[in-house]
Amino acid sequence: MSDNSKKKYLWVVEWDSEYTQPDKSGMYFYSITLLPDVEQEDFEKFMKEEAFPAIEGISNRTATHYGPHYLLEDAGEEKDLLDTYHSQIGEVVKRLESLADRTLYKKVSL
Repeated sequence: MSDNSKKKYLWVVEWDSEYTQPDKSGMYFYSITLLPDVEQEDFEKFMKEEAFPAIEGISNRTATHYGPHYLLEDAGEEKDLLDTYHSQIGEVVKRLESLADRTLYKKVSL
């Protein structure tokens, strides 16, 4: 058994519906951290073979379709794009910071 207590994923589920107003499409974002006794391979197999098909099979009165899905592995704590390439895009970063606060929400690996 391996200790995957720090193994993290971001599960993204797209949705769309012709009948919902005002939003006709969107995404759900789930932050997932494996329990210590769960093997990474078992979890990924479960998501692919059971979780994704179950979500895609949901039916409801608003004809909302769920999928595609993305299971993204957390890339860990690293510098974000804007900090890493500040020397090349410094003016854009300065302008962004004059307009809004920014925080890197999540960096994931595909």
